[in-house]
Amino acid sequence: MAAIEAKQLQNSLAFLSGMSATDFDGVAELLSPNFTLEFFPASLPPPGGKPKLNGEETLEWFKRATQEAFEHIIFLPPLHVVQGRDAVVLHVKSDGMSKSGKKYQNEYMFTFQFFGEKIVSLRQFVDSKYFVEFFAKDGV
Repeated sequence: MAAIEAKQLQNSLAFLSGMSATDFDGVAELLSPNFTLEFFPASLPPPGGKPKLNGEETLEWFKRATQEAFEHIIFLPPLHVVQGRDAVVLHVKSDGMSKSGKKYQNEYMFTFQFFGEKIVSLRQFVDSKYFVEFFAKDGV
């Protein structure tokens, strides 16, 4: 594996570790100035009514979600990793607890796109059925 590909994989994992540790300053250092985040599937409403979030909006959204909805949430080690030129795809599960005491164990596909070592875009797919049901119950 080339050095740049190893660094891209390392930065993908660092992104998830930073989110788990609520180290948003550390996550911000991984993002390119023109970073974007998109949520999928398209049937889910995007956060804040926007189809894409920039880096600042992304970090603010994760901060707010972490503080308002969860006691804690961590991303577990990837179940599967696919890596190509300037791209890393991670199949990941989360383990968390909502403020109301409900376990949160969702499943994700994260597709990271890179320019050099910086993350320029992230496409986040969630288990939409689980996500909708979890947040619909008890106002969580």
